[in-house]
Amino acid sequence: MKNKNRILLYTTIFLIVSIITGCNKNPLDQKPTGVYTTGNFWRNQDDVVAGVTGIYNVLTTEDWVGHNLYIFDDQSDDISVEGDHPDFKAIERFNIDATHQVLYTLWPFAYEQIGRANNAIIYIPKVAVIDEDIRKRSLGEAYFLRAYAYFELNKLWGEIPLILENNVLSGTYNIPKSSVDSVRKQIESDLLKAVDLLPETYAAADKGRVSKGAAWGLLCKLYMFENNFAKAIEYGSKVVSDANYALAPNYADNFTVGDQQNNSSELLFAIWNKDQQIPNVPSSAIGQYFTPRAWQGWGFHHPTQNFAAAFEPADTFRKRATLIAVGDSLPYQTNVNTISAADAYQMFTGMEGQSTGRLLPSMSTTGYFVKKYTAFLPNGNGGIDFNLKQPILRSADVYLLVAEAKIRLSGAGSGDAEINAVRTRAKLAPLSNAGMSQLMHERRVELGGENTRWQDLLRWDKAGLINLDTIVAKPKAASPLQPYNGTITIPARTFVRPKHYYMPIPQQIIDESKGVITQNSNY
Repeated sequence: MKNKNRILLYTTIFLIVSIITGCNKNPLDQKPTGVYTTGNFWRNQDDVVAGVTGIYNVLTTEDWVGHNLYIFDDQSDDISVEGDHPDFKAIERFNIDATHQVLYTLWPFAYEQIGRANNAIIYIPKVAVIDEDIRKRSLGEAYFLRAYAYFELNKLWGEIPLILENNVLSGTYNIPKSSVDSVRKQIESDLLKAVDLLPETYAAADKGRVSKGAAWGLLCKLYMFENNFAKAIEYGSKVVSDANYALAPNYADNFTVGDQQNNSSELLFAIWNKDQQIPNVPSSAIGQYFTPRAWQGWGFHHPTQNFAAAFEPADTFRKRATLIAVGDSLPYQTNVNTISAADAYQMFTGMEGQSTGRLLPSMSTTGYFVKKYTAFLPNGNGGIDFNLKQPILRSADVYLLVAEAKIRLSGAGSGDAEINAVRTRAKLAPLSNAGMSQLMHERRVELGGENTRWQDLLRWDKAGLINLDTIVAKPKAASPLQPYNGTITIPARTFVRPKHYYMPIPQQIIDESKGVITQNSNY
């Protein structure tokens, strides 16, 4: 599917270039106009704003944040991966090796984001005429976006090369990996600078840019990976106590077109694919990958029964906003399918031959899909609505990290206020004297499908709070209802520590570095 998108993209570009050059009998015999280099681009305020927007644009790439980061969450117990990408399945089954394509395609886009941020950090201070608030904000955005890229690389690979301003100025790019601690120290430094430079809020025209709250929230997450609970509480509490980052009134507001814009205070950091540059080629592929194939998507990620069963019986608001189950339909979804004999179960008994727009058993290997990234255009043509924001960091995540830090620092009950704020929004009864088991449950159901589960499990395993062996040793299963009958979709897997804490460095990266970058241990 990805190849089809690339073919369409390249074909479109080729046609555009052909049209332009076809109008000129001597296309090469022209004086160059609008030729920019890194050195002459950063001339004025418009260039600065455009340059920073260019950093954000990398986030939408499907081989990076636009989708591929989410593949690694398939290693958890929440989601079973399907489709025609063997490397996705290899990751889920802990059979990954350094030659798999998904690793190599992700790495360069992460460093592309870092490279663009580096240029902004170097050149923005040199722009002579610019509104100083715009200068500060833009620098803050660049520091944040560089930190975020390094944060994701660090989670996946641990030790990675740190390419910073000095490397750009000296042209020294082929450098060895830095230690995990060194990378985290750089992330912390960038985020602290972003905190000082970013505003708390934006006017309507700039909504969606990262704010001070995004930097506070990512610092909180970073400190949790370091088990620095006091610092996590310090910076996470700034989000919790700031009305600008209040929880959305309703849980589903975070994943609904329109409500995201009207009640978006909780979305500290998100990708908003508002305008598609080329028809039928989305800026971010997240909706394509999570939407059922019969509904115009590619349907790679299927939630497990174990995850569906984790929701409390009264937790209907979050479950309905998180999962599409057999028999469900979505607003504006107009693609209908004929009910076959194989689909004539549950609510479809006796309806063979009829057409329906509801999810049929044959459309999912488990009976479920993640709902959070699926929306349809209101014009009735059944097309996916890519105006849906892709949440990356929400206030609720930070609330629960603060609760976890308090529990691990001061014991059960100390995080009740933050946990219960999240539960109250979900219309659930408050907890009393909540400990780590309750916190783990709350993070699972609150953040389900948002690419947090696997990294949470890794953090907790490293801290000795859980045993990942027992979790991955449980087969992934489908719905207990017919026609699934609890079918095993993924058999028991074997987790090897410390090997599987990190991914192997892509072999092509090692080869291109001529051995300067070395492979991670155990690969």
